[in-house]
Formats: sequence, structure tokens, C-alpha cells
Amino acid sequence: MSDLGKTLAAKKESFDAWLKAQSDPVEVGITAAGGALQGSVLGYGLGMMNKSLEAQAATMPNKPPMAAQGSFSGPPKVLALNLAVFSAVQGGLTLAIKKYRGGVEDIQGSMMAMFGAGSALSLVGAATGSSTGAMGGEAPKDAAGVATDAVRTGALFALLNGAFMKVGQMFSGKDAAQDHYYAHANNMLATLGLEKYEKNFRKGLLTDDTLLLLNDSALQEVRIPPGPRLKILNYVDATRASMARQHAEALSLANSTQDAPIK
Repeated sequence: MSDLGKTLAAKKESFDAWLKAQSDPVEVGITAAGGALQGSVLGYGLGMMNKSLEAQAATMPNKPPMAAQGSFSGPPKVLALNLAVFSAVQGGLTLAIKKYRGGVEDIQGSMMAMFGAGSALSLVGAATGSSTGAMGGEAPKDAAGVATDAVRTGALFALLNGAFMKVGQMFSGKDAAQDHYYAHANNMLATLGLEKYEKNFRKGLLTDDTLLLLNDSALQEVRIPPGPRLKILNYVDATRASMARQHAEALSLANSTQDAPIK
């Protein structure tokens, strides 16, 4: 069993490394597709559970059958579709927003992604002719009502997600407001597949403005093992070389412009 776990973990690491090497649109698309697959499986399972509970309730004396309400209730195929759309939009938007913001991952980005997921959940219900709204109640009939329900559902999901994340921060002690100080460091670690060492960078206060100053001694101080240290230092060296090359090209272009004869 241990060998199987190691094999699966190795395959996951290999896939994650391959995925990070793809272009941003491809990475976002594959992430969204993976979310859709997971959501559909979960939704179908929940739908089967709901179906079983409804059948049991129908056999009880003086107990009417339970009525399905909202997008997280209903038969297996409906729930599979709803959760597939919800998970795909949430996963894809989360990654797209993170990349657009330079690797920053905080409550604001998560709330934006959840707003899109909640809105999509409402819209898919309207598109499939659901008799109830995403959060229960009667489904809207006209376009204005559909749009209003989508915005309301998205806002509710975003607010709930933000509240849960705030509570989580209170218990974990992590201050997401400081994430922008580590945006480039986190992006570097994610590119190298070394996300697990983000806490080491925070503990050592290795913020973005220290990246080009990193050396082996500094990384040892924050207890990063030799292999990851070599990867990080190689990345930093390549970044220094790239910046030096760009600076030299800019100087060369400036000099050539000054030396050009004035017509």
C-alpha cells in the first residue's frame, strides 16, 4: 500500500511539473477540465445519496417525500452537471486570477473566483430549465430575473467564501495581506514545484526584494534541503543573467541612438 501511495505521489508530481511547463491558457484549461471531472463525480455521488434518502423518506409513515431545492439538490445527472460547472469555473478562474496578478493568492482573488462559480451555477440551472433557483425558491422566468439571480448567487458565494477564509486565517495565524511581499518568491517556488517551502521563505523574511541576493547560506538558514537549494539558486542565477543581458541590450540601443547622425 505504501508503494502504491509513493507511485501515485510520483505520478502526481510528474503531472504537476508537466502542467506548469505549459502555456497559461493550456494550464488554466486543463485545471478547469480537472475540476469539472471531480465535480461531476462528486455531484453524481451526492445525487445517488439524495435519491436514496428520498426513497427512504417516502416509505416512512406521515412523512411526505423531500422536495429538492437549489442547485445542490436533485437527481444524480443534474447534480453532476451543476457541480461540474461550478468546480470547473472555480478552479479555472482561481488559477487565471492568480496568474494575472503575478502569483498573488489571497482572499480577494478567491472571492472573485467564487463569485464567477456561483454565477455560473445559477446560469446553468436557468439554462437547463430548473424549476428552482440556485439557492432555492422559484426559478426566475425572464432574462432580468436570471441575471439578478446569477449576481445574487455569485455575491453570496463570494461573501461566504471570504468569511470562511477570514476565520481560517484567525486560527492559522497567516496574514494574507502580506502575500504581495512574497508574490515573486511564491511564483518562483511554484515554477520549480517547491511550493512546500513558502513557509520557510516567510519564516526567514525572504521577501521579493531579497531574491536576487539569495545565496546558499541564506537558504540553509531557513532549513531548505540541498536539492531544492540548488534549484532555487540556479533559478536566481538565470534571472540575474537575464536581467544583465537586458540591461546591456538597453545600453547598446541607447548608445546606438545617440551615435546615429541627425538628418
